[in-house]
Amino acid sequence: MKFLLKRLTTDWPSWLAVSFFALLPFGRLAEIPLSAFALSLPFLARSAENRQRIRRVSLVVIPVFLCFWLPLLISSFDSYMPQKSWGSTIASLRFLAAILSMAVLLRADSARWRVIRWTSFLLVFWAMDGFVQLIFGNDLFGIAMHPERLNALFVQKFQFFGPTLAMLSPLLLEHARRHWPAWAWVAAFTLTLGAVLIAGMRAGWLVMGLVLIVYMWLMHRQENRELRRVSLSIPVFVITAIIGSYLVSPLFQARLEQSLVITQGSQAAVNAASTYRLPIFKTSLAMFKAHPVNGVGVRAFPKAYMEYATKDDVHIQRSSGKSGATHAHNLILEVMADTGGIGLLGMFAGFVLAIRFWQGFTPARRNEAFPYALALALMLFPFNSHFALYGTYMSSLIWMLFGLWAACIDKGPS
Repeated sequence: MKFLLKRLTTDWPSWLAVSFFALLPFGRLAEIPLSAFALSLPFLARSAENRQRIRRVSLVVIPVFLCFWLPLLISSFDSYMPQKSWGSTIASLRFLAAILSMAVLLRADSARWRVIRWTSFLLVFWAMDGFVQLIFGNDLFGIAMHPERLNALFVQKFQFFGPTLAMLSPLLLEHARRHWPAWAWVAAFTLTLGAVLIAGMRAGWLVMGLVLIVYMWLMHRQENRELRRVSLSIPVFVITAIIGSYLVSPLFQARLEQSLVITQGSQAAVNAASTYRLPIFKTSLAMFKAHPVNGVGVRAFPKAYMEYATKDDVHIQRSSGKSGATHAHNLILEVMADTGGIGLLGMFAGFVLAIRFWQGFTPARRNEAFPYALALALMLFPFNSHFALYGTYMSSLIWMLFGLWAACIDKGPS
């Protein structure tokens, strides 16, 4: 018992980070560990050693964070929903505090790999739980399948299951690549791919395609020679997973058939294949054209949508005129609509700074930071359908991963 208490006393930051990922399916409960990191900063800053670490990491973290945060601030002054915009802007400061705390508390490589190891087990469990729900109609906890999609532990928020599993897959795959036999990496990839396919969310499918491309490229590196031997089997397993998912999952069948409608080439076909995203995209562009400098205001998209959407907008008609789309469903369009040209420039500058800092890392630091960097790249890949970038779920996940990335900083960029 004393040993366990001692380990808990020293390892609690790792378990706090793991709990964040474990709580993602349960509404806003994931905010608890994130807030705990943020609230830890004043206590950590009491130590001279920690203050030195915070100053060093701040040189990297603060410029990137300001590229995201300043457009939120500027968009709030004339927002369509001032209270919502100002609330989101002020609340976003907790992310900066959490990142700096994580950079101190998780700076040991062993602490971060503890996070990856246990998060990997969690992701494997999510994937298996999804298959159980597909086969039996209920998951391991008795949660019934949502009528529209496979949901597993995500209950009503079914749309998050597949894409979240796909976006976090680098944590599982990197742990498997470095610590498991080669065949276990292939098994982990196949299991994750199958679960994402049967979840029925096409955003997750695209992410897994990107993951496959990245790892096929990584196979050529010297340290992956053992994995390279089994890489020839990956196409076989991928095809098997796709065919198997099609045969056992009506959700996968329906989404694939809906996607193939795009081959008809007409605007109506493209609109149907994209689940009627085209009206949202057009309305987002209309918002940007009317407010090109600082947008309609962060998180004010739903109210502005009612003004800029056409009278025959399908999303407004479905709600009998009460509401429309809640966000742009695309990273770039959401930034343009919510925070305007300033937000677009900020996003570009943030990416450039992050890449520059990444290039300044030593090879060992880049190796440590790779799982988080890849997960962030998958989340922010612009040519995909996205959750609300400025929403709590997406923002929290992005900055948690960025905090783990920042914890890899040693002496900073050269």
